[in-house]
Amino acid sequence: MAPLTVMMPARNAESTVATAIRSITRALPRDGRVLVLDDASEDSTAAVVRDLARRDRRVGLLESLSTRVGVVAAATALLDAADTPLVARMDADDISLPWRFRTQLALLRRHDLDLAFSPLVFMGPGRFAVEPQPLLSAGPESVGLELVLNCAVAHPTMTGRRAAILDAGGYRSAPSEDWDLWMRLSLNGARLGRTSCPGLAYRRHSGQTSAQPAWKAALASDTTSAGVHRDLCRAVLGRGYDPGPSAYAALAGPGARPEQVAAAERLIDDVAAQASRFPLAQRLSLAVTAHGVRLLLRKNYPYAASGAHEPG
Repeated sequence: MAPLTVMMPARNAESTVATAIRSITRALPRDGRVLVLDDASEDSTAAVVRDLARRDRRVGLLESLSTRVGVVAAATALLDAADTPLVARMDADDISLPWRFRTQLALLRRHDLDLAFSPLVFMGPGRFAVEPQPLLSAGPESVGLELVLNCAVAHPTMTGRRAAILDAGGYRSAPSEDWDLWMRLSLNGARLGRTSCPGLAYRRHSGQTSAQPAWKAALASDTTSAGVHRDLCRAVLGRGYDPGPSAYAALAGPGARPEQVAAAERLIDDVAAQASRFPLAQRLSLAVTAHGVRLLLRKNYPYAASGAHEPG
């Protein structure tokens, strides 16, 4: 298999980055490496990475920035610097499981995929809180359907062809830069798949960007990603499919208008109706995704469950 670079942006991660990197090096194929970009950390993150790099030539520090650039710019810099045909993604506070790359690379070969992903095992908040995602595989056709409902594959579990990411335009500024990229990859003809074997222990905490109200509001109002979402709906559900008045806004979180919530409910129904044409594992994955998204939608918009058109 082609050489692999694991790309890791890091900021203020001195307490977790060493564990994250060691977990990668234990799982890496023989010709793999880890490339870290320190995004203007205010702690000793860069020093920890340099120390590990002195001990293991597979570890490298791309640079330690003096001014913070953010997730998208850091991911783009790492993608540009990676000079291997295969790249993978990892966060500086997570843990790669030992079999991650073995199972993902096998999936890439077996199904001629461009990108492979794995389920997560969530850790926290709290010391003893552990929760696995459903251990269900997904193929290129079913992933496309899942992606019209949510970000169905986890960014820090990505392993795949660097050229496919570049061909789709790479990362761009969006609140959910990963969901935006996966949708564009699917529209560009890339083949995405997910193993049924967990590949990563993902640390959850209250300070995460995706837990902040401002991020959720920006996601729901992101018209650029909403346009990509509309195009993907038509690509996977039929050229003439009308996703309604931006179902994306309701799927992205609270704050949508009642007609947008109704459009999201219809889209969930239409995706769920497609599940029967897939093999069992993918059928289950689609059904689980549709059910989970519907529960979240009705949590955000309780009036939707009653069929009302206006919030009461």
